[in-house]
Amino acid sequence: MVIAALKKLKDSFLSVLPVLAVVLLLHFTKVSPFENQELIIFGISVVLVVIGMWLFNIGAESSMHEMGELVGSTVTKRKSIFMLILIFFLFGIFITIAEPDLSVLAEQVPGLPSWVLIASIGIGVGIFLVIASFRILFQKSLKLWLLAFYGLMFALCCLVDYSYIPLSLDSGGVTTGPITVPFILAVGVGLASSRAGNKSDADSFGLVAFSSIGPILVVLILSMFLRNSKLLYDVSGFEGSGLPENSIIKPFLHAFTGKNGSLLKVAISLLPVLGFFIVYELIFIKLSPRKLFGLLLGVLFVYVGLVLFLAAVEAGFLPIGQKLGQSLAGKDSPVWMIAVGAALGLVAVFAEPAVHVLTNQVEQVSEGAVKKVAVLLCIAAGNAIAIAISMLRVYYGFDLFYIIVPGYFLAFFLSFLVPDIYSAIAFDSGGVVSGPMNSTFILPFAIGACYVLNTAIGSDADPASRIMTDAFGTIAVVALMPLIMLQALGLTASIKEYNARRIARNRIKEEFDDQIIHF
Repeated sequence: MVIAALKKLKDSFLSVLPVLAVVLLLHFTKVSPFENQELIIFGISVVLVVIGMWLFNIGAESSMHEMGELVGSTVTKRKSIFMLILIFFLFGIFITIAEPDLSVLAEQVPGLPSWVLIASIGIGVGIFLVIASFRILFQKSLKLWLLAFYGLMFALCCLVDYSYIPLSLDSGGVTTGPITVPFILAVGVGLASSRAGNKSDADSFGLVAFSSIGPILVVLILSMFLRNSKLLYDVSGFEGSGLPENSIIKPFLHAFTGKNGSLLKVAISLLPVLGFFIVYELIFIKLSPRKLFGLLLGVLFVYVGLVLFLAAVEAGFLPIGQKLGQSLAGKDSPVWMIAVGAALGLVAVFAEPAVHVLTNQVEQVSEGAVKKVAVLLCIAAGNAIAIAISMLRVYYGFDLFYIIVPGYFLAFFLSFLVPDIYSAIAFDSGGVVSGPMNSTFILPFAIGACYVLNTAIGSDADPASRIMTDAFGTIAVVALMPLIMLQALGLTASIKEYNARRIARNRIKEEFDDQIIHF
């Protein structure tokens, strides 16, 4: 057990090391130099992120995954449609409220109370979690159902003000983060394993994809009632003095204990999920005291890990990301901004806690047929391409639909060419990859770049408006790319398998031909 824990610590360190290397390389090559204070804060943040990821991974494996699988497998044994709808609807609401990324996004939306947005998205996730569970139980096609709902999404996009569309698409990504993903993935496994009859590996996936599309549709519907108002980003933070002078401790104190500090925020996030599970466990599951204690201990590890991770990201990663975007956007050519964005996108994936949860489960459910390393590399490459494209969009200010529409068309086209398991994993990974590292490091990078570019242009550009339309939407592009990359991997694997079988058939045919005696 100690060896396994140390291995997880090593994996956490190796995950964050590439991000640290890129930042230090940019600093020492003078491409984007930082103050000594900023580097010290960033270095401390890296240490806290490593420890936080380590504790989170230990806790998620021993508690979150187990709790989700117990809920998924036991609710079907009740053989009550009403009970299934009620449990999964409440389950979707509670895990959505528990997601820290969502509260960060909601606080940046002007003119709308954050609790309204969070509650609306929670209801959307609850509804679509119920729909996704019925899809698994009744063995319906994942791609056809998703195709219908994404078609509805594009139809709704035609009815709302464009300033709401990037935010709506981003909301689907931030909803499925480090708390939500372990639960939902485990629920899918529990549902698929409890269903009678033949079970496909692909049936274990798809719940994250549905949990991502639900918030998008809800925010778009909400936007229809706000069509007379336009979203504007609060740019006052760019005009402040930045970090307190000669203070290393203050940013961390604020991140831990401030108004939205991680100590309170993570507690508020986890308590509804924990309370829901304990009530459900006492009524339906009735675990042994030892087993229940082990789950609660795992939740404690998750709490401490997320507190450290989120505080470190807010104190060190977010300001560094924003400053990187500002300094690179100030250069004469967009090449640096695009290249560095791609590099950061490539390495940021390895530091996403939920990505490792997904890749481990992919290898486990597929019994090694789909390798963890292959999935991870595909997701990383897709993230790099997504950030590069997003930086192009920030620089030139073109419409998000020029990326999203052909991107989803290609993704669904590929879904009809590859094995179902690749499509299911791909659509789940879109929500998983857009976690706290992307939303609090890459998105600030895009926001910082967008602010500088639009203040440099002159009075005709409005940074508050352009940030909402040009910088937001980055998470949406990040969520799109794994759909294409992983299905491309599946297509490649299918072609190789077809060629191997064709060669084997030809060899067998030749061997039989050699045995024929001609008179």
